[in-house]
Amino acid sequence: METIKDIDVLVLGGGAAGVAAATAAAAQGLQVSLIEKNNYLGGKATAAEVGTICGLYSFSKSLNSEFIVKGFAKIFVERLQQVAPHQVLNSAEGLHYLPYDIASFKNVCEDILNEKEVTIYYNSVIEKVFSVDDKITGVQFICAGNTLKINFKAVVDCSGESIISALADLPVLKSDYYQAAAQVFSLKGVAENNEAKLGFILMKALRTAIDNKLLESFYDRVYIVQGSLKNNNVSIKLGIPIDVTYEPGNLEMIKKVALQCTNTLVAFLIEHVAAFKNTSLQHIAEEVGIRVGLRTTGNYILTENDVLKGKKFDDAVANCSWPIEEWAQNKRVNMRYLKLDDFYQIPAGCLQSNNVKNLFMGGRNISATNAAIASARVIGICLQTGYAAGMLASAVSLGISEKKIIENIQSRQI
Repeated sequence: METIKDIDVLVLGGGAAGVAAATAAAAQGLQVSLIEKNNYLGGKATAAEVGTICGLYSFSKSLNSEFIVKGFAKIFVERLQQVAPHQVLNSAEGLHYLPYDIASFKNVCEDILNEKEVTIYYNSVIEKVFSVDDKITGVQFICAGNTLKINFKAVVDCSGESIISALADLPVLKSDYYQAAAQVFSLKGVAENNEAKLGFILMKALRTAIDNKLLESFYDRVYIVQGSLKNNNVSIKLGIPIDVTYEPGNLEMIKKVALQCTNTLVAFLIEHVAAFKNTSLQHIAEEVGIRVGLRTTGNYILTENDVLKGKKFDDAVANCSWPIEEWAQNKRVNMRYLKLDDFYQIPAGCLQSNNVKNLFMGGRNISATNAAIASARVIGICLQTGYAAGMLASAVSLGISEKKIIENIQSRQI
C-alpha cells in the first residue's frame, strides 16, 4: 500500500457538492484532494442525467427568475450558461429551474477544479477510514487497481451516501422508506417540437395503454425532462418499480429492471404513438437516479417544519426555496410548497458531524429528516452546502474560529 503525503482537506464525491467543497477549500490556499468513483465529474447531475438545476431561484409567480443566493453557486450556473446557453424555465406554481447540457456540466466541473489545482483520483473507492480520538485522520482507497492511503486534517463527505460515517460506524439517519428510483433515457427523431404538447401526448397515450392492459400501472410515472426537447431529441424520466432498500444486490436489481422497463417503454412508444413512430433510443443514462441515501447525524437535523415554515438561522450557510419533492413508489410526484416569495435556510450544524470534529457533509447526505432532504437534495442546494462544508473544513485546517468562518460564508453566499 502506497501512502500519499499529508494534505489539508479531502473531499469524497465529485458531484455538485464535492466540486463546490473542493473549490472552497482550495481557494483558501490549502492542499485539496478529491476522490470520485467514476472517471468523470458531476455525480448524479451527469451520471444519472438529472437535467435541471433547481433550488437557486426565488419561489415566485414572477416571470423573472431571480437568484436567492450569491457566490459560488451563482457563479457556477452562470459559467455553465456561458458554455451552453439555456433559458431558466418556470412553472405555474412559481418554481424556477435551469436546464443544462450534460457534457458541459462535466467540463465546467473539471475546469474549475483544475484551475484550483485540486488533485482528483478518478475510478476510486474508499475501503477503510483511520481515526484518532474524535478525528478521522486518513482513508485507504482503491484507485485504478492500486491501494493508496491519504492523510488529512479535515474531510468533507459529499458521496450522497455518507460513506465516511458508514465505514467509521458513526450515527446515520436512515429513511423509513427511500424515494423511488428513476431512469433517464433520450430519444431522437421525435415528431413534435412543443414540449408541453409532447408531454400531454405522452401522458394520454400511457394512461390509455394502462387502462387497456397494454402496459403495467407503473408506466404512469413517466415524465419529459424539462427543457430537453431540442432538434427532435428529448429526454424522458421513468420511475422504476423496485423499492430502494440498499440491501445487498438491491441497486444491481434496480439497474437491471430499469433497462428492461426502458426498452419496453421505447418499443411501445414507437409502435403506438404517432409522435414517436420514427424515434430510436439514443442514449440511456449510465446510472439510475437514486434520490436519497444515508445521511450523517449532525449537530442539527433539518426538519420538515423548518422547510415548510421558511425557518431562518443565525448560523445559516444556504438559502433554499425548493419544495419538498417526494417520489414514492406507486405514486406520481408529491410536491409540498413553501409560501410564495419565501425561503428557508440550512444552518452550519447540518454540515457538521456530531461525533467527529473534522468531518463535514455537503449535498445529499447532510443532516436532515426524510422530508427535509426531499427538498435539500436538489443540485442548486447541493452547490451551496458543498461550498459551505468546504469552508468549514478549511477552518479546521487553518485554525480559524467557527464563528468567523460562518460569517465569511454568509457574506459570500447568502
